[in-house]
Amino acid sequence: MKRDALVQLLDEALNTQQVRGDDWLEILSVVYETPTWKTFTEKAWAPRGNGLMVRGADEVEHVVTCVFPSDVILKRLEPRTFVFTEHPIDDAPGDVFAPLSTKTFERMKKDGISIYTAHAPLDHHPELSPSVLIADALGLTQKQTFLPIAQGLSGGAAVLGESALSVKELADSLQSFLGAEIPVKVVSAPHEKAGRVAVVAGGGADVKSLEAALALGCTTFVTGNAASPCGIPFVQEIRDKFRARATEAGVNVIDGTHYGTEKPAQLAMVKWFAARGVTATFEPGRPERR
Repeated sequence: MKRDALVQLLDEALNTQQVRGDDWLEILSVVYETPTWKTFTEKAWAPRGNGLMVRGADEVEHVVTCVFPSDVILKRLEPRTFVFTEHPIDDAPGDVFAPLSTKTFERMKKDGISIYTAHAPLDHHPELSPSVLIADALGLTQKQTFLPIAQGLSGGAAVLGESALSVKELADSLQSFLGAEIPVKVVSAPHEKAGRVAVVAGGGADVKSLEAALALGCTTFVTGNAASPCGIPFVQEIRDKFRARATEAGVNVIDGTHYGTEKPAQLAMVKWFAARGVTATFEPGRPERR
């Protein structure tokens, strides 16, 4: 398939051209401290942080999906690969976000490797959102979306629903869905029953997200960075404030890691590409460990 035709399909399916103010842009500005990367990326990409980031070969021979691209992942890709990812940065060893290296950008340009990113557009999608996929896998009922994280998109990045399971049973169900490689942890369980469950996949352990869930009657919060070992100071501060507020509110908290809770969407995208006649595979990253 032609690259531009594939990009158009993605733009239309995910509404990446309409997104504004994606909350991920704040982290992007911290990680990419120097402007060097802008010489390799599409000018239209930077203001949105979504869509075609790096323009590779005209013809797409293979698609790879991943949660976090990295120098390691990109180094092992074949020339003319089209990469679909939620983030434009690496969740690097040492548990910190890191920019792609200049050497990697140069190699992508030389070998015709494209990168397409979708953060808020994927998180808001009614079928492909990681929060939606997890909520469905957990068997939540009476589901509703909430927590918009960008303008120009409908719905929200989180899902609220009812569960008759205990907290342990819900955590076991999450573990079964995410797979053995993902460490699932019950961070706190002041109540035996899960009750009204909020699923905020990815980096959802922040006070703003928790308050939005509490306003809807949340009693259990499922997310991806409540136990994060990330070493970035402002990420640690966000996590610690979240946990303090969750303790104060008496909310059950289950963590499935940032990578783990966003992996389901990338597996779903493999099927999305296949349905459109494009061969795709999921490229595993580095699951966070304790």
